[in-house]
Amino acid sequence: MRQTKQRATLYALALIVLLIVVFIVTIIQDKKQALEEKISAHRALVRNSFELAMMDTQKGLHDLACTLSSNREIVDAFAARDREKLYQLSLPYFENAKRRGEVDTSGFIGADGTHFLRLQDPKKYGDNILQKRPLLAHAIQTRKPITTLDVTLFDVAIVTIIPIYKNEEFLGIFQTVANINRVQKRLDAHSGIKSAIAFDSQKLKTLLNDTATIHYKGYSLVSSNDPIFEHLPHSFSFQSTQRHTFDEHDYVIASRALTNYKNETIAMMICAFDITEYVQEYHKELRNLILFSLFLVGIVGIVLHYGFLVLIRRIDKDAQITRELNQKLSYQLHTDHLTELPNRNALIRDIHSSRFYALMLLNIDNFKEINDFYGHAIGDKTLIALARSLEAAIKPFPMQLYKMPSDEFAIACTESMGREQLESTRIEIVNYLESQSYDLHGASIYITMTMGMDIALNNSQKHTPTNLLTNADMALKAAKKRHLNFMLYDETMQIKQEYQNNILWSKKVKEAIKERRFCIYYQPIIDPKSGIVMEYEALIRMIDTDGSVVSPQHFLPAAKQSRLYPLISRFVIEEVFAILESTPHQFSINLSVDDISNIQTHEFLIQKLESSPHAHRIIFELLESEGIENYPEVSSFIAKVKGYGCRIAIDDFGTGYSNFAHILRLDVDILKIDGSLIRNIDTDANAQTILTAVGEFSKRLGLKTIAEFVHSEAVYNKCQELGIDYLQGYYLGEPKPLG
Repeated sequence: MRQTKQRATLYALALIVLLIVVFIVTIIQDKKQALEEKISAHRALVRNSFELAMMDTQKGLHDLACTLSSNREIVDAFAARDREKLYQLSLPYFENAKRRGEVDTSGFIGADGTHFLRLQDPKKYGDNILQKRPLLAHAIQTRKPITTLDVTLFDVAIVTIIPIYKNEEFLGIFQTVANINRVQKRLDAHSGIKSAIAFDSQKLKTLLNDTATIHYKGYSLVSSNDPIFEHLPHSFSFQSTQRHTFDEHDYVIASRALTNYKNETIAMMICAFDITEYVQEYHKELRNLILFSLFLVGIVGIVLHYGFLVLIRRIDKDAQITRELNQKLSYQLHTDHLTELPNRNALIRDIHSSRFYALMLLNIDNFKEINDFYGHAIGDKTLIALARSLEAAIKPFPMQLYKMPSDEFAIACTESMGREQLESTRIEIVNYLESQSYDLHGASIYITMTMGMDIALNNSQKHTPTNLLTNADMALKAAKKRHLNFMLYDETMQIKQEYQNNILWSKKVKEAIKERRFCIYYQPIIDPKSGIVMEYEALIRMIDTDGSVVSPQHFLPAAKQSRLYPLISRFVIEEVFAILESTPHQFSINLSVDDISNIQTHEFLIQKLESSPHAHRIIFELLESEGIENYPEVSSFIAKVKGYGCRIAIDDFGTGYSNFAHILRLDVDILKIDGSLIRNIDTDANAQTILTAVGEFSKRLGLKTIAEFVHSEAVYNKCQELGIDYLQGYYLGEPKPLG
């Protein structure tokens, strides 16, 4: 019996030990698998972090290059070879970008390959390094934007090059560079990833100063931010992602080939992520498991069974945490936190990995006013409500919705659609959105949107994924500028030509101001009863380089856009006050509300009035359609100049914003009736009725009236018949120099 009992006990113990061994082996395998899953997750983290760091670095370079190459004054300075002005205009943008850690060096290179200006070293220019930098020669030859890795004189770098044109003339290129260590810094700061750059040892001798002291399998280490890269094991391979141990620390190490614009590998980036914590946790859990297993030898099988279940649950929990970590990382990177829609990062990812046939960008009209009036909380709720409406609007169609920064959304068409079908779909989406209203905490909000769209052309090199987004954005901005609710990008829409035309006239105005190629033409205003000239209206003209006289309708819009308009206004004021000294006539000067609001123009005018004994012979014509309803500022100006004896006329009365209330609220003396009412006054009964009412209104208020555009004898006679006080037009006298 004793032998049987012992044998049974031994068999039982052997069975228990066997069960424990099987249990331990199973748990070790599961723990090892959990550790491998964590390591795999961090391999993906290394890969994704590298892509994100590269994308952020390229974006900073691209933003600076586009900002400078699209700045009219900078382009003009480059075209004029004005290095000092180019440096002054460009330096603030460069320093801001460098302060943000986005750029290291930037410069302008002429079409002949000669360095015109280095922003980081403005005293060094005139050299030509096209032989040393084939990328620059390639950019000048192709005249296309390039973003790529390259080898500068000192390091591997990310380079963005933008060609610069003026009036279709190729001026050269703008190059902006960020050293590759900026990518390394982003990897370290954002994800705790250490990195190093390894260069082909043979190429290093021809491209860089060979200062590397560590060589490995034909590569030389030229840059690193951690000592681990100084002790790479012999088992390390650039071709695979591996786990290595250094000084009792465990790392996941991966390599990434760095290629240039020719797709040639110029270096290898080695990335390392410390997983020591996870490995230590793994070993600790194994030790605890063995101790616990030894303890289980003395207990019954049921306890062993329940202990096994507890450990299995713990393993499942670890695996679940790993999966949740990966999901959370991906969610934060590619999801808008407010609307929970895919964000711009997701669009950029998808636009390169998927086939999009069209892209629409939608911008909320006057969203700033919603934020300012209702507050940002309501603004956020509006964006959320609109996102839900957009999801419902595109649900029947093969489309994907994205939330862009600020108040913009993007809709990508994921299946091929004909233009007519795409236009019909777009209209259906717009109609659905315009039918919606949002009641948010008692505030009823109606939303209108402006849309820009680009359609990908089959087999078109011009329609790269990046161009699809860029062109849609250009169409959106053009629609906003032209006050349209939609524009489809088309190379024939002449957006670039419009930019070039504005640049041309801005340049002409700037040169004319510098060379004082402006003059004043004077048009008489006649008293029809006596035939006497009551006053002259001062009208600006520009003398072109060929001696031709240019009407203001050609150059004033460009002058206003380029902020040169105040200089022209001050020229007119100065010329009129000068002619006051030598003639006995009264003169009228056209002023806009912009002139009144401009501090320099306002002070210059008041100074002239104070210093002139003839200020009482000045009449200021205020344009009724340009902000005259800004009563406090306009009224203050009128009161001030009347203190010097000046009179006030309302110009173009009867157009656009005509409102008798303006006249009642402002202390004016004269109404100049717009030519649109006078042009056909001899045959237009409605115009005669309006003019009769204006005349009666003016007489009751003690105001004088002037009729513009008197171009014929019939119009002249009808104006006299209707009792207009003074007349002006080509029938009575054309604008011309006085004297």
